[in-house]
Amino acid sequence: MDKSSKRRNRRLQLWIIGIPMLLAAIYYAVLAVDRYASTAQVVVVDSAGAAAMAQQNAGAAILATSTRQISKAETIFLYEYLTSPDMLHQLEQRLQWHEHFADQLTDPFYWLSKTVSKEDLLKFYERVVTVHIDEMTGLISIEVQGLTPEFAHKTLSVILDESQKYINDVSRQIARNQVLFAEEELAKAHADYERKREELVEFQSKNSLLDAEASAKSQAGIIAGLEATIATEKATLKSLQATLNADSPQVRQQKNRLSALERQLNAEKANLVSSSKGGHLNVVAAAYRKLSVDAEIAEQAYRLSVSALQNAKIEANKNVHSLVTVVQPNVPEDPTYPHKLYNLITLFVALLLIYGIVRFVIASIEDHRD
Repeated sequence: MDKSSKRRNRRLQLWIIGIPMLLAAIYYAVLAVDRYASTAQVVVVDSAGAAAMAQQNAGAAILATSTRQISKAETIFLYEYLTSPDMLHQLEQRLQWHEHFADQLTDPFYWLSKTVSKEDLLKFYERVVTVHIDEMTGLISIEVQGLTPEFAHKTLSVILDESQKYINDVSRQIARNQVLFAEEELAKAHADYERKREELVEFQSKNSLLDAEASAKSQAGIIAGLEATIATEKATLKSLQATLNADSPQVRQQKNRLSALERQLNAEKANLVSSSKGGHLNVVAAAYRKLSVDAEIAEQAYRLSVSALQNAKIEANKNVHSLVTVVQPNVPEDPTYPHKLYNLITLFVALLLIYGIVRFVIASIEDHRD
């Protein structure tokens, strides 16, 4: 290798490896600020799961808690809320979170301008507040970075406090919606039952009948009885006519009796097919039957709605979810970030790879020239 190639390689080593490593070393030695991380683990469970965790060790309870008791929907809602501008807004109100990072002026990568936009502030928030969901257990792991141990712990405590309020609000709103729907259905069923009952009472008053169907059956029974009596009396008349003269008092008396029964039968039949109001009793009975069935159906629906409301209230109480803190927020003693040695070694290995690629490219170009 000639001298020019050696000089070129040294320059490559200087620019690709030496200068970046020197700048990185200066940054980590002088500019980089120590960042403390406070962590916690939480899980969203229903009332049964919360009771189970209250009775035993939280770690063991997580294993014993069924997936039914861990609410996946509320877990996803909470994850989105933890990384949302709403949570950032709460931190700004309660802790002046933005000013904590704006006060340090040494580390350019973790410095915030006091006039930073909301979008850039949210991006920075997502860098120092990380959330992870374990899909198997439903555990939510939260890590919060701060420039002091106390601020990191305080920030995480506020996040958990606001998360508990959020879960309470969401679960209670869902429960209220369920009960409200059941109450609306009950009101509709009650109004329908009252309307059907009033129609039935009005129909009874209009036709002067308490039970048109029972009246029609009673009338039919009377007619059947008269027809049977007439048949018996006709048989008696024939027997008398066989032994007595037609003008005998017994025969005339039997004929009069039979005639009276037949007139009564015709009158009863007339009452069956028409009432004093001019309507047909059989038609009235059919209409009454329809109104009665409608009223019974409305009453049954009303009873079912009452039961549904009671069940909705019970289920709403069961489905109220809460946030259980499995691992409490810690107050870190040593800085968690940056990982200076690890980052320098990683950077050095990456620069070596880049240097090797550049050397390979240059060598390939020189071979083609030759």
